[in-house]
Amino acid sequence: MVAVVAMARNRVIGDGSGLLWHLPADLKRVRALTMGCPLIMGRRTWDSIGRALPGRASIVMTRDGGWTGEGALRAATMDEALALARDWIDRTEGARPEIILFGGGEIYAAGLALTNRIELTIVEIDPDGGPAAAYFPALDPAIWDRQVLETVPADSAVPAHRYERLTRKTPVLV
Repeated sequence: MVAVVAMARNRVIGDGSGLLWHLPADLKRVRALTMGCPLIMGRRTWDSIGRALPGRASIVMTRDGGWTGEGALRAATMDEALALARDWIDRTEGARPEIILFGGGEIYAAGLALTNRIELTIVEIDPDGGPAAAYFPALDPAIWDRQVLETVPADSAVPAHRYERLTRKTPVLV
Protein backbone atom coordinates (compact mmCIF):
# COMPACT_ATOMS: atom_id res chain seq x y z
CA MET A 1 0.00 0.00 0.00
CA VAL A 2 1.15 3.53 -0.81
CA ALA A 3 0.08 6.70 1.02
CA VAL A 4 -0.17 9.76 -1.21
CA VAL A 5 -0.37 12.96 0.81
CA ALA A 6 0.28 16.70 0.70
CA MET A 7 0.82 18.32 4.07
CA ALA A 8 2.08 21.56 5.56
CA ARG A 9 5.28 21.60 7.65
CA ASN A 10 3.12 21.24 10.78
CA ARG A 11 1.44 18.08 9.32
CA VAL A 12 -1.89 19.87 8.58
CA ILE A 13 -3.51 18.29 5.51
CA GLY A 14 -6.85 20.09 5.48
CA ASP A 15 -9.41 22.14 7.35
CA GLY A 16 -12.16 19.51 7.37
CA SER A 17 -13.53 20.53 3.98
CA GLY A 18 -10.55 20.69 1.61
CA LEU A 19 -6.93 21.51 0.99
CA LEU A 20 -5.43 24.77 2.17
CA TRP A 21 -3.28 25.36 -0.93
CA HIS A 22 -3.39 24.89 -4.68
CA LEU A 23 -0.38 23.25 -6.33
CA PRO A 24 -1.18 22.56 -10.01
CA ALA A 25 2.02 20.53 -10.59
CA ASP A 26 1.26 18.41 -7.52
CA LEU A 27 -2.21 17.60 -8.86
CA LYS A 28 -0.57 16.25 -12.04
CA ARG A 29 1.89 14.26 -9.92
CA VAL A 30 -0.94 12.78 -7.85
CA ARG A 31 -2.78 11.81 -11.02
CA ALA A 32 0.32 10.00 -12.33
CA LEU A 33 0.92 8.26 -8.99
CA THR A 34 -2.68 7.06 -8.61
CA MET A 35 -3.93 6.34 -12.14
CA GLY A 36 -5.11 2.74 -12.46
CA CYS A 37 -5.21 2.20 -8.70
CA PRO A 38 -7.91 1.93 -6.06
CA LEU A 39 -8.01 4.91 -3.69
CA ILE A 40 -9.02 4.42 -0.05
CA MET A 41 -10.36 7.67 1.41
CA GLY A 42 -12.65 8.98 4.09
CA ARG A 43 -16.02 10.55 3.43
CA ARG A 44 -14.80 14.10 4.02
CA THR A 45 -12.01 13.56 1.49
CA TRP A 46 -14.62 12.25 -0.96
CA ASP A 47 -16.78 15.33 -0.27
CA SER A 48 -13.83 17.68 -0.85
CA ILE A 49 -13.10 16.05 -4.23
CA GLY A 50 -16.79 15.97 -5.10
CA ARG A 51 -16.74 13.06 -7.51
CA ALA A 52 -15.09 9.77 -8.44
CA LEU A 53 -11.71 10.31 -10.09
CA PRO A 54 -11.52 8.78 -13.58
CA GLY A 55 -9.35 5.70 -14.07
CA ARG A 56 -9.30 4.88 -10.36
CA ALA A 57 -11.62 3.18 -7.88
CA SER A 58 -12.93 5.41 -5.09
CA ILE A 59 -13.34 3.37 -1.92
CA VAL A 60 -14.90 5.55 0.75
CA MET A 61 -14.61 4.57 4.39
CA THR A 62 -17.53 5.78 6.48
CA ARG A 63 -19.38 4.68 9.60
CA ASP A 64 -22.68 5.69 7.92
CA GLY A 65 -24.09 2.41 6.62
CA GLY A 66 -26.57 4.26 4.40
CA TRP A 67 -24.02 6.50 2.68
CA THR A 68 -23.73 6.33 -1.10
CA GLY A 69 -21.76 8.32 -3.63
CA GLU A 70 -22.00 8.07 -7.39
CA GLY A 71 -19.10 5.94 -8.60
CA ALA A 72 -17.91 5.12 -5.07
CA LEU A 73 -17.63 1.87 -3.16
CA ARG A 74 -18.43 2.13 0.58
CA ALA A 75 -16.44 0.35 3.28
CA ALA A 76 -16.96 0.39 7.03
CA THR A 77 -13.49 -0.89 8.00
CA MET A 78 -9.95 -0.90 6.65
CA ASP A 79 -10.16 -4.68 6.12
CA GLU A 80 -13.31 -4.21 4.02
CA ALA A 81 -11.67 -1.37 2.06
CA LEU A 82 -8.61 -3.55 1.36
CA ALA A 83 -10.82 -6.41 0.17
CA LEU A 84 -12.70 -4.06 -2.17
CA ALA A 85 -9.39 -2.67 -3.46
CA ARG A 86 -7.94 -6.13 -4.16
CA ASP A 87 -11.16 -7.19 -5.91
CA TRP A 88 -11.10 -4.04 -8.07
CA ILE A 89 -7.47 -4.69 -9.05
CA ASP A 90 -8.26 -8.34 -9.91
CA ARG A 91 -11.23 -7.50 -12.15
CA THR A 92 -9.99 -4.30 -13.80
CA GLU A 93 -7.97 -4.57 -16.97
CA GLY A 94 -4.88 -2.38 -16.81
CA ALA A 95 -5.12 -1.87 -13.04
CA ARG A 96 -1.84 -1.41 -11.23
CA PRO A 97 -1.24 -3.63 -8.17
CA GLU A 98 -0.96 -0.72 -5.75
CA ILE A 99 -3.57 0.31 -3.20
CA ILE A 100 -3.47 4.05 -2.50
CA LEU A 101 -4.19 5.45 0.94
CA PHE A 102 -5.67 8.83 -0.04
CA GLY A 103 -6.76 10.57 3.18
CA GLY A 104 -7.84 12.18 5.36
CA GLY A 105 -6.20 12.12 8.73
CA GLU A 106 -8.20 9.26 10.25
CA ILE A 107 -7.70 7.10 7.17
CA TYR A 108 -3.95 7.72 7.14
CA ALA A 109 -3.80 6.88 10.86
CA ALA A 110 -5.77 3.65 10.28
CA GLY A 111 -3.69 2.50 7.32
CA LEU A 112 -0.17 3.75 7.96
CA ALA A 113 0.92 0.52 9.68
CA LEU A 114 0.06 -1.31 6.43
CA THR A 115 1.85 1.19 4.19
CA ASN A 116 5.24 0.48 2.60
CA ARG A 117 5.75 3.76 0.76
CA ILE A 118 4.66 7.36 1.25
CA GLU A 119 4.63 9.80 -1.66
CA LEU A 120 4.75 13.05 0.25
CA THR A 121 4.43 16.68 -0.75
CA ILE A 122 5.52 19.06 2.01
CA VAL A 123 4.16 22.58 1.58
CA GLU A 124 6.36 25.21 3.23
CA ILE A 125 3.57 26.87 5.23
CA ASP A 126 2.19 26.40 8.77
CA PRO A 127 -1.61 26.87 8.70
CA ASP A 128 -3.60 26.15 11.86
CA GLY A 129 -6.34 24.41 9.85
CA GLY A 130 -9.11 25.64 12.12
CA PRO A 131 -11.25 23.64 14.55
CA ALA A 132 -11.76 20.74 12.10
CA ALA A 133 -8.10 20.49 11.04
CA ALA A 134 -6.94 17.15 9.69
CA TYR A 135 -3.36 16.04 10.32
CA PHE A 136 -1.03 13.47 8.81
CA PRO A 137 0.32 11.18 11.55
CA ALA A 138 3.81 11.82 12.93
CA LEU A 139 6.37 9.53 11.33
CA ASP A 140 9.07 7.66 13.22
CA PRO A 141 12.35 8.21 11.30
CA ALA A 142 13.60 4.84 12.57
CA ILE A 143 10.94 3.12 10.43
CA TRP A 144 11.29 5.12 7.20
CA ASP A 145 14.04 5.87 4.68
CA ARG A 146 13.51 9.38 3.32
CA GLN A 147 14.48 10.59 -0.16
CA VAL A 148 13.95 14.19 -1.31
CA LEU A 149 12.93 13.99 -4.98
CA GLU A 150 12.53 17.67 -5.84
CA THR A 151 12.40 21.07 -4.18
CA VAL A 152 10.16 23.69 -5.78
CA PRO A 153 10.67 27.38 -4.90
CA ALA A 154 7.70 29.66 -4.25
CA ASP A 155 6.32 31.81 -7.02
CA SER A 156 3.62 34.46 -6.90
CA ALA A 157 0.72 31.99 -6.71
CA VAL A 158 2.27 28.79 -5.34
CA PRO A 159 4.05 28.29 -2.00
CA ALA A 160 7.42 26.58 -1.87
CA HIS A 161 7.12 22.82 -1.54
CA ARG A 162 9.09 19.62 -1.95
CA TYR A 163 8.40 16.08 -3.04
CA GLU A 164 9.68 13.26 -0.88
CA ARG A 165 9.46 9.48 -1.04
CA LEU A 166 9.54 7.54 2.20
CA THR A 167 10.10 3.80 2.05
CA ARG A 168 9.51 1.48 5.00
CA LYS A 169 12.81 -0.07 6.10
CA THR A 170 11.10 -3.40 6.85
CA PRO A 171 8.23 -3.94 4.39
CA VAL A 172 4.82 -5.15 5.54
CA LEU A 173 2.64 -7.50 3.52
CA VAL A 174 -0.93 -6.36 2.89
